Amino acid sequence: MELHQKKKLKLFLSFLVVSNTLLFLVMAYFHLLSTDPKSAVFIDFWGRFTVYSLWFIGFALYVKYVSRTSTLRWLILLIICINIPLFLLLAYFDKISNTPDMIVFVDFWGRITVYSLWFMCYEAYHKYLGYELKTKP
Repeated sequence: MELHQKKKLKLFLSFLVVSNTLLFLVMAYFHLLSTDPKSAVFIDFWGRFTVYSLWFIGFALYVKYVSRTSTLRWLILLIICINIPLFLLLAYFDKISNTPDMIVFVDFWGRITVYSLWFMCYEAYHKYLGYELKTKP
C-alpha cells in the first residue's frame, strides 16, 4: 500500500472513531440510549468499543505530538492526576451516580480514567523498572 493511500486510510479511520464517539456521547446526552437490561449489553459493548477506540487514538496522538515535549507531557500527566481524584471524589460526594440518565457518562469517564491510570503505571514501570530488568543478568 503506498504512502498516500495509508494516509487516506488513517484519516478515514480517525474520522470514523471521532464520529462514532460524538454519536455515542450525543445520544447519551439526549438520553437516546436505552438502559433497560436487554439494551444494556449492546450499550456496554458500543461504549467499550467507543472508549477503547478514542483512547487509542488519543494515545497515538500523544506519542506522535506530545511525548517528546516535556512541558506538554507534564501537562497531560497533571490533567490525568487531577482527573482521577476528581472522578472518585465526585462519586463519593454523590455528584455523579449510576442513575439511568448518568450511567453512560459515568461509565465512559470511568473507563477513560482507569485506562489512563493503568497506562501511567505501565509507563512508570517500563521507564523505571523495566530497563533495570533488561540490563541485569
